[in-house]
Amino acid sequence: MRISGKIALLVAFFLGVLAVDGYVGSRLIARMNTELHGVVNNDVVLMQTATQITRYQLQKAIVFERARRIAEELAYQSVTPARKEHLLFHTKLAKTNFEELSKEGALNIVDGKLLVDTGIRQARDPKAAIRLQRVAAVFKEIEKAHIHYDAVIGEMFNAVLAGKYELSPDDLGQIHRDEKKLTTELQNLVGEVQTFTKGTLANARAYEATAEIILWFTLIASLLASFILALWIMHSISEPLKALVGAAQQIGDGRLEVSLAENSRDEFGELSRAFNQMSRQLVEAKRTLEEQSATLKRNLDLTEQQKKDLEKVNRELDRFVQTVSHDIRSPLMGIVWYADYLKNNYYDTLDKKGQDSLDGACRSVERANALIQDLLTLTRISRVRNPYQHVQIGALVEEVTANLEYKIKQNRVDLRVQPNLPTVICDGIKIKEVFLNLLTNAIKFSSKQEVQPKIDIRYVENTDTHEFIVRDNGIGIDPAHHEEIFAIFKRLDVSEKYEGTGAGLSIVKSVIDDHGGKVWVVSGLGMGSEFHFTIPKGLESHKQA
Repeated sequence: MRISGKIALLVAFFLGVLAVDGYVGSRLIARMNTELHGVVNNDVVLMQTATQITRYQLQKAIVFERARRIAEELAYQSVTPARKEHLLFHTKLAKTNFEELSKEGALNIVDGKLLVDTGIRQARDPKAAIRLQRVAAVFKEIEKAHIHYDAVIGEMFNAVLAGKYELSPDDLGQIHRDEKKLTTELQNLVGEVQTFTKGTLANARAYEATAEIILWFTLIASLLASFILALWIMHSISEPLKALVGAAQQIGDGRLEVSLAENSRDEFGELSRAFNQMSRQLVEAKRTLEEQSATLKRNLDLTEQQKKDLEKVNRELDRFVQTVSHDIRSPLMGIVWYADYLKNNYYDTLDKKGQDSLDGACRSVERANALIQDLLTLTRISRVRNPYQHVQIGALVEEVTANLEYKIKQNRVDLRVQPNLPTVICDGIKIKEVFLNLLTNAIKFSSKQEVQPKIDIRYVENTDTHEFIVRDNGIGIDPAHHEEIFAIFKRLDVSEKYEGTGAGLSIVKSVIDDHGGKVWVVSGLGMGSEFHFTIPKGLESHKQA
């Protein structure tokens, strides 16, 4: 059986026990409610009826006693006619009052008989029916005594009103006997009603005791059965779990060839089959990983050898660059010496064409020297790796503008730097070179305009990058050349109007690429230029690249 089925069985058992307990309890409570309802609707009403009949009988006895005293007073010869008339009037009132009380008492007796008859027909308990039959017999006796008593008293009232004022001892004796019998029967009625009520309450208590016994029995039995069922379910879950934990520990210790029993049809059987499949896959993955590890080791050894070879090539390249630059500069220095000699000693003897040729040769030598210097700078920028640190860009820009202070003043440049530039994790030396080249180009290509050169340095914070902008109001760049301007030694203007070798933007792109950022230009002819570059925010400080 599946675990879910076992849990469902336990839940169903609990629900069944609750249903049985609820049904038994509700039936017993219904019986108790019936008994108590009978006490309220029958016994209490019967007791109230008996009390009402007794109260009316006491009131009738009081009325009779008042009428008897009136008759005794009328029997005296000394009663004046006015007093006699007054006493007869009160006798009539007493008779009327007596008749009303007699009528109310009779109605209560009839109601009591009807209530008892209904209780006898609806009684389920034979003992209760017998007790109600005794109450019915008492009601019949009360009814007879009530009728006889009321008839005797009625005759007495009629005799007094007819002028017979003296009551004989026999009449009074009969009245007292009837009154005593009626009182006795009323006491019997009260006693029978009390007996019936006690019996009803005893039945309710018996049902309550039975309900308590049954509920306790079912509770204990259900708890015991639930405990046994829970133990069985726990055992069926704990044993496979122990096996699974042991297998997992073996896998954790490195023993991957582990197998669990798969004969169970529950979730643990499915888990065991999945675990065994995982174990087989782990064994296969371990074998594959060992093979890949051996391959990786061979590749690492090869990479290490290639690294050593590359370092050797780089060292040789450094020596080659230094040698070439030295070897090229040596004849250039000779050309410079001869050019200076000719310029100092024979410049005035040359014609215009000769002077221009000599000046051109000097400029070419200077350009060759600049190309060699930019080549060395670009090589150093591309190869040197400085640690990344927290760099305050505002302070870095101040250092760059201080280095360019002469050119800024000479060309009357209106330089505006956005305040509160951020602190960025980067290679501060190289980023300084970026700002230096961009500001140098901005001054160069905006200083030959008729308007005052204006340069802005701004910052934009993006979600993942820091973006810096260097804007000028110079000659601008045709959109068709926006990509090629970052190529090494690429100059769009080959005239002598703007000096330089064209390596500055190549250096900028190399630095920004090394940081994982981007650099681009927004410009048009005669519209000035905006150079944008970004530095990622995710760089780590003290990174030795």
